Amino acid sequence: MRCISILLLALFTCLSAAGTARARSHTVYVPPPNGTDDTTNIQAALDACVAYGPGCTVQLQAGHYFTKQLVEYNFHGTFKGMGKDTTIIEALPNLLVELEPVGSTPESHCRPNNTTCLWPTVILFVNGDIHVSDFSLYITAPPGTATTTWGFGGVPYVGLFDGMSFMGQHANVWVDRIHIEGLPDPTNPYFGYNVVNALHFTGLFPRSLTPWDWYFLSGSFTVRNSSFSTAFVGISQDGFVQASRVTIGGSPSAGNYVENGYGGIDIEASQNSFFEISHNRSSGTGAAAWVVPWQPEFVPNRPSQYLIHDNTFVATGQYGEGMYLNDSATNPWIQAAVWNNKAELQNTLSEGIGAYNTKGTLIWNNTVAGTDGFDAIGLYNATHGAVIGNHVGGFTLDSTAGNAQIYLDPSTTRDLVVCADPSDTVLNKGTNNVVIGCAAAEDSAILSHTPATSIARPKFPNKKPSHP
Repeated sequence: MRCISILLLALFTCLSAAGTARARSHTVYVPPPNGTDDTTNIQAALDACVAYGPGCTVQLQAGHYFTKQLVEYNFHGTFKGMGKDTTIIEALPNLLVELEPVGSTPESHCRPNNTTCLWPTVILFVNGDIHVSDFSLYITAPPGTATTTWGFGGVPYVGLFDGMSFMGQHANVWVDRIHIEGLPDPTNPYFGYNVVNALHFTGLFPRSLTPWDWYFLSGSFTVRNSSFSTAFVGISQDGFVQASRVTIGGSPSAGNYVENGYGGIDIEASQNSFFEISHNRSSGTGAAAWVVPWQPEFVPNRPSQYLIHDNTFVATGQYGEGMYLNDSATNPWIQAAVWNNKAELQNTLSEGIGAYNTKGTLIWNNTVAGTDGFDAIGLYNATHGAVIGNHVGGFTLDSTAGNAQIYLDPSTTRDLVVCADPSDTVLNKGTNNVVIGCAAAEDSAILSHTPATSIARPKFPNKKPSHP
């Protein structure tokens, strides 16, 4: 009898748990688009899902929604449409903006909402476990009409900071099968687009009114099977970020597509975090991808790991980069491995893969192709790195400014270069470097009897700045 009682109790517990799980699973349906302004309906659905608790889904219908800013806190569920080509969300023009999201004034530190502190972001989630999928977001406002004028670093600015953003103290984010697209905007002379970040995972959430006093953001950020077009940068991580795992692509079937912007994948400083960027196709006039410092107010105290592999990086502008790493010379925080990528350079004086101020970076089995370039792989003030088995035979140099297919500047030291083909050229101006199986490039400085100094990278794209 005691055994039967125990079995009945266990069965009751399981049934109760299943019932609780079913009770927590709820779908809130957003009404079909009304053709003018759907902000109230979408925001009400998000609010209702938060009230229902974890496991709730906000389901958008087929059609074309129009919206002002949407803001939701502590969302633990799914926000989804019926498909990228079926559910469209479009930002209304002339959105009212009431703060500067990156700045040093108290006015830039109000916490985002959709009543008294409107940020220049179309869809903004603060904290939570958030899955967004199966819709497209368009920012189609003509030049100079995306937002009202707001201060970007104290400079008057008209345009959106983000298409979609995730911030707070802790957020786990999954992005699947979405598309975000902006427009060129020549009235914004620095950025040149009506949106800066198409998709943004950022530690910009204010802790107080004290300038630069922001919470660290931790959690995860996964972007899969999505596309981003015509924004200053497509996929962005920045701000105060720690203890996070960021996956962009991640498998052959999950890669993303980024095009028609200045930068494709924009990764800015983090601490104690792990990144995998793989199986994507990304392009940009400045660079297809970069890992760079953020503002000087954030200096990581622990390094982060970056695995960057099996991507195609396309530099479409003059002086563009396929991808590059730019570490801090005094406070290094990048631990990186870069392998099996293809860098395609489509304009003059470009660079395939660059490593600036890095320590211990591994670059192997990448393919770099292009004509009239600066270098296929360049090390600048890099140390203890390895450049092994890269395929640079399809890269040709500019006759007047090109360095070599593989270039080590005078500040490099203790790096190893092993060429894939003995005809690959290396110009080693550094000290204590080891070069194996390569052809020595002619040093233009020696040939002209001028000092052997490093040729500066022209118009080196450093990072997404805090203001124009």
